[in-house]
This record gives sequence, structure tokens and C-alpha cells, in this order.
Amino acid sequence: PQELFHGPTFAFKDVALQMLGNFFEYFLETGSNGGRLAVLGATSGDTGSAAIYGLRGKKGVDCVILYPKGRVSEIQERQMTTVPDSNIHCVSVDGTFDDCQDIVKASFNNKEFRERVHLGAVNSINWCRVLAQTTYYFWSYLRVTDKHPDAKVVNFSVPTGNFGDILAGYYAKKMGLPVGRLIVATNENDILHRFFTKGEYHRYDINKT
Repeated sequence: PQELFHGPTFAFKDVALQMLGNFFEYFLETGSNGGRLAVLGATSGDTGSAAIYGLRGKKGVDCVILYPKGRVSEIQERQMTTVPDSNIHCVSVDGTFDDCQDIVKASFNNKEFRERVHLGAVNSINWCRVLAQTTYYFWSYLRVTDKHPDAKVVNFSVPTGNFGDILAGYYAKKMGLPVGRLIVATNENDILHRFFTKGEYHRYDINKT
């Protein structure tokens, strides 16, 4: 297994979000997007804290993270709410993660608001995050084939929520990496599993896991 817990928040997402924060700052300093970006994200825990630690103190960036009140772990809430940087803003929402995500989606769908505040994203829909996560698969493939030179392809099993990580594996395969099977592991909150297996896209009550 990969050790993706060595970042500042101990989440695998640190790898991508540390890179993303530096990319944002670099491109804003070179004049992109008018030099300003308001990042809006929703989290059930690990994305929010990883995003905050990736964006804290970055020039030209304001970061607003929404999280469901009482539905993230205590350590994740403290990671998010104790960062003193002036460009970081955490908002607890009475509701579920899906309610937080609905606010984010509505904000992006409002063209006037999106353009006025220079809105940007850090959730799984951000291409830079997916691009960074492809490195997991290339690195793992090289380590496995170092030990097993006869291996023709490597299979990957990935626990997932929104499929962002496994999507990076799919793109790595499309880039030509010799990947065999991409195996997705999910818990009871399996909306995407139901979509792919049954063609259903219905929201059920969220199970706390």
C-alpha cells in the first residue's frame, strides 16, 4: 500500500492540494484571473483541511470551506477552524455534506456571482487535483515492477467517495500506463456505485460511517 499520510493533514489529498495551492499562487501572480481567486469548497472532512493547508497564506487567494455541522471528526474540525491565516474562512452548515455541495454548485451555476468574485474550486472537479493524483499510479507501478520485473500490468484497489482518486487512475491508464483492473471500494453511501451498476442517480439519507 502507498503511504499518502505524510502531508500536513495526514490525508492522501495533501499531495494534490499542496501542488494546487502553489499553482494558484503562481498563475495569479503572473496576472491570470485578474490576480484574484475566491476558492469555494464543500467537505465531509479531509478535503477541507487539506485544501486549507494547501491554500493558507497564498497571495491573491481567499478560501471558503463549508462543512456539515457535527458530521466531521473532531480532529478534522480543529484542523480547519484553528488556522489563523486571514485568507482562510470556515463555515459550518446545519445539514449534510450534500447540502454543502448544493451551495457550492449553486454558486458556480450563478454566472454573475461566479465572475464577480472570481470563483474557483478545490473539490474533485478541479483538474489540477486529478492531474496530481495520476502520479500515485505511475509511482506505484514503478515500485511494483522494480520488485516484480515480469509484471505486465498492475491492478489497483482504491477506497473512494466521489471517485476523484480512481478517476486519476483511469486517466493514467489512458495515458498509457499498463494498468489492469481499477477496483473501486465504497461504503453504504454508494450513489455512484448505484449509478454505474443500475443506472440510478437518487439521493438517499447519508449513513454515518
